[in-house]
Amino acid sequence: MPIRNTTERWGHLSIALHWITVLLVLGLVVVGFVMQELPNTPFKRDVYALHKSFGLAVLGLTALRLLWRTLQPTPGLPGTMPRWQRWAAHTGHAGLYALLIAIPASGFAYNWASNFSTPFFGVTLLERAGSIDRELRVLAGEVHEWGVYALLALLAAHAGAAFYHHYQLKDRVLARMAPWIKPPP
Repeated sequence: MPIRNTTERWGHLSIALHWITVLLVLGLVVVGFVMQELPNTPFKRDVYALHKSFGLAVLGLTALRLLWRTLQPTPGLPGTMPRWQRWAAHTGHAGLYALLIAIPASGFAYNWASNFSTPFFGVTLLERAGSIDRELRVLAGEVHEWGVYALLALLAAHAGAAFYHHYQLKDRVLARMAPWIKPPP
């Protein structure tokens, strides 16, 4: 399989970026729900720092994915797909990308508005703001939290659609992004 996309299939880089993002996002969601309940210890501080670092990594990977996607062809959808399903697929992907930007960006804004420095795997990317911005903190916190719920809903729909294509329609949509899954006969 080539590194580049074709009009028939995703290339190695697109597949790798997709699945790395999936794993990071799922890990961040689990840690995000659990870390709030941790006792205030240095371990909790370290977990938050890693959550922020991996969140910024998702933001960077998403930027890279979007750049790569603009430079590469995109495999076409099956010709038998009704127009409303094509619209749903394109809208769903746009929503996923928007949330993969909005959630880390709002986490970054929440962190800054809370007057914390912004770490990235031990390196300070941005120093403290100097004071707490309560309005920005509330807004960014709401966007971050509700964005995660929206992302989980879209991810469930996205995965459901992929399985529907594979098991019900028996086309190659899922196998193109998950080459370890045999295409249906």
